[in-house]
Amino acid sequence: MDRPTRFLRLLVGVTIVESFIHYADNTLRYDDYTIADPTFPGSLIKQWVIPASWVLFTAAGIIGYRRYRDGRRPEAAAWIGAYSTSGLISGLHYVDISPGDLSAFQNTFVFLDVVLGALLLGFALWTALVAPRAPAPAREPQVIDAS
Repeated sequence: MDRPTRFLRLLVGVTIVESFIHYADNTLRYDDYTIADPTFPGSLIKQWVIPASWVLFTAAGIIGYRRYRDGRRPEAAAWIGAYSTSGLISGLHYVDISPGDLSAFQNTFVFLDVVLGALLLGFALWTALVAPRAPAPAREPQVIDAS
């Protein structure tokens, strides 16, 4: 396994664990992350959406990793880019509340979510723009019947 594939496997694995902790905390302590009269973006997130979105985002990350591992770079870039949204959206916690409204634990996991999301987005962009393509499978030579 090459270095970028190992890095992506590690990045996706760490992100799955970190996001599970953050999304579980966000679900269990939902009231800590919300206010009574949220802005429009905040009003879209209901408690049940959090674990459901974690499952969908995580599936996208695993699919993206597998596509990358299999050499399907354009598809991998799209799936990994979609997965990066899982972390990047965590910054929206601070639209309705301030960091002082959350515990150090909660702020740490919001921060880690954003950092991991940025790393995933960077990897997706690198994959789309720079990553070497997997070699095409060898073709069988064509036999032309001249009779």
